[in-house]
Amino acid sequence: MTQIKKIHDAPHRVESPHPAVSVLILTLNEQVNIADCLASCAWSDDVHVLDSQSEDQTRDIAESMNAHVHVNAFESFGKQRNWAIDNIDMKHDWVFHLDADERFTPELVRVMRDLLADDPQESGFHIPQKFIFMGKWLKRSAAYPTYQMRLFHKGRMRFRDYGHGQREATDGVVGVLDVPYLHYPFSKGIYDWLDKHNRYSSLEALQVVEGSTEAFNVFDLFRGDRVRRRRAWKEFSYRLPMRPTIRLVTTLFVLGGVLEGRPGWTYARLISMYERMITLKLRLLRQRSDADTEEFERDSQPAARTELFDARDQIIEPELRPLQSSAAPVQRTAAPTSAAQANGELLGADDAPHQMQPEASPWSFKEKVGRAIWMLVGRPLFRASFHNWHPYRASILRLFGARIGKGVSLRPTVNIEVPWMLHLDDDCTVGDYAILYSLGKIYIGKRSIISQYAHLCAGTHDYADHTFKLLRWPIHVGDDVWIGADAFIGPGVHVGDLSVVGARSSTYKNVAQRQVYVGNPAKPLKERVLR
Repeated sequence: MTQIKKIHDAPHRVESPHPAVSVLILTLNEQVNIADCLASCAWSDDVHVLDSQSEDQTRDIAESMNAHVHVNAFESFGKQRNWAIDNIDMKHDWVFHLDADERFTPELVRVMRDLLADDPQESGFHIPQKFIFMGKWLKRSAAYPTYQMRLFHKGRMRFRDYGHGQREATDGVVGVLDVPYLHYPFSKGIYDWLDKHNRYSSLEALQVVEGSTEAFNVFDLFRGDRVRRRRAWKEFSYRLPMRPTIRLVTTLFVLGGVLEGRPGWTYARLISMYERMITLKLRLLRQRSDADTEEFERDSQPAARTELFDARDQIIEPELRPLQSSAAPVQRTAAPTSAAQANGELLGADDAPHQMQPEASPWSFKEKVGRAIWMLVGRPLFRASFHNWHPYRASILRLFGARIGKGVSLRPTVNIEVPWMLHLDDDCTVGDYAILYSLGKIYIGKRSIISQYAHLCAGTHDYADHTFKLLRWPIHVGDDVWIGADAFIGPGVHVGDLSVVGARSSTYKNVAQRQVYVGNPAKPLKERVLR
């Protein structure tokens, strides 16, 4: 078993200005990254680029910057790294594997110089990465520190394939350095990230189906060694249901990604999507024949044409658009008086159907799970916040699919039924104890105010249907509207721009623009004129 030895730093030495380390960079169509990557390697006198038959200018750029360029067809990361050890004449015994979207830091170079001056006997060293996304170091969301085998002695180390990456294979001692390198995984854009993780998810799923995951030891979950502990938690995660949801909640609320703003919650959704891709492919693989599995494995290779995910569908939830322009009425389909009349039949009193012969649930399984998570996790987190934490509450709603504009103010006591049915436009306000009963879609326009205890109810039942069918009629509140305290807005109502529904008023029909409505049922009182 590989032994782990941790090294925080090394004693300062000055015998050599630079570490005696060869740098190896694996590339495939990396013309966007390779120049910056090589610039960070300027300290090394032996830099090699092992290219996997790029079709862009990667090799030309590398050669122009005096790197040694080699070409080998890619099979897997483990085999590619071993090929480099066996076939490239590297000047130094110690080698650093760097990816094209990664960068050295001066501090890491200094620590390697001081460390190797003592001729260490370890086989290699795990080194952490600083994960940079949207210009921000995601220390929490990316669970810093996460370690990779980067610095190793070429005579003491080999690699084996594991999932979409590789693991070290050595009988020697493995050390840990605490000084990180920089990682820019989105430097080639979101489409490239999605394409790569589409392939990676195939390899992860194959690994699980083929039983090639590592043996799981429950005690490793709590060991002091961070590398072994993290790997144990990954193995444990393969045994859990609802992995995408667990990953999302863990990233945001256990690791604290919610505190890192938009970069944190965007990355959390992306990594949850990746887990969902693995889960879906696992399900497909377990249903397929061996021949299908071989085809699936071929499709996971980077040279194969892979299915591109539409980033708009995967990341950006569909817009909850305004239903009608200004005062246009919402169209509904009239329900038949009874099920018998729908069939053109007449029933006697004794044969009449009874109310509440329940219909099948109108909610899909996904919606049921989402509502359960909202009630058990999202709503408590929403409420357990200070009154002026409006961006925090908006972020939680966005995580659950709501469309929330800029400057939206929601009090922590607001009661929201189904968050992904909400669209709150810029600068709108929702007061204490207001109820947004969003069984259907609720749209609230710019600068509109929903006062305390107001109730917007976007759901009702068909009382003429013996199954008491649920009707989810959307509510549209225009721009610059004021819904007064304890007012009620019924299902399907359209409230026109600049209108007012007075306190304790109830409306079940559309409200015209620029009018003040009061009463139960609410009736127009006068025109609203803004000064």
